[in-house]
Amino acid sequence: MSKYTASEVVQVPRFTAVGAMALGEQLVTVAKPVKRQLAKGIARALVALSSSHAALASALRDQVSLSEGGEASEDTVQCDRVLDGCWSGLHDFLTAFTKLPPGAPEAAEASSLKAAIFTGGLKFLQLTYLLEWSESELRLQRIRKNGLDARIEALGGKRFLAALEAAHAAYGKALGVTAPAAAAAAAPPSVREALDAFTEALRAYVIKVIGAVEPDEPETQELADKLLAPLAGWSVGPSGRGAARKSGKPEDEAAAPPPADAPTAAPVAADL
Repeated sequence: MSKYTASEVVQVPRFTAVGAMALGEQLVTVAKPVKRQLAKGIARALVALSSSHAALASALRDQVSLSEGGEASEDTVQCDRVLDGCWSGLHDFLTAFTKLPPGAPEAAEASSLKAAIFTGGLKFLQLTYLLEWSESELRLQRIRKNGLDARIEALGGKRFLAALEAAHAAYGKALGVTAPAAAAAAAPPSVREALDAFTEALRAYVIKVIGAVEPDEPETQELADKLLAPLAGWSVGPSGRGAARKSGKPEDEAAAPPPADAPTAAPVAADL
């Protein structure tokens, strides 16, 4: 006797991971008020659905990394602010000398130093963390190689240089550039795997709910209709996009591709 799996007998609408997260939340929400009325099999399938939904939400939440614009650690943010302040301070220090009367030797020297160090001004301080570190490193190397540090010190800027060197070193360590990070960041969980697990749990849940309907017991049909109402109202576009309708149109988001071995069958929602 052949053994069939939920994926072989039930096809659900295709949706993105974000869409699946929304649908899962709706299904769990409508089941809460009638939780005590559920048969044991449905209750177990609901637990599995809730668990896979939580895993999908976690996978989506953890996708954005620091390098992609995610949240930085408190230490990194603080070091970034200090470094920004040091570069800005040196810039202001040199700018102050350029405001001396025309002909003042210090004014010409400060103007020359600004042109050599701050090409483009302070825009590099607005770059992402790693790119800012690179720009900061290049400028410090230029200062050392071309003897600009001695010229800055001659103007009285030794304190600015010392603070800048220390801030840059701390920034590199905080970013894990010049020193190994305290702990390697774990790879973000796979959204594809989480979405597949959720879809499989959804199919199993649908089977349990529909299987509990008795033709001579209308209340069982009413319960099934209530539990699967979010799925029944899910729209499926011609390209396989699945989304809750907004102003009569499906949301424009890329659909997740169906499994390669998915059978051709009508969506279960269409029969509800």
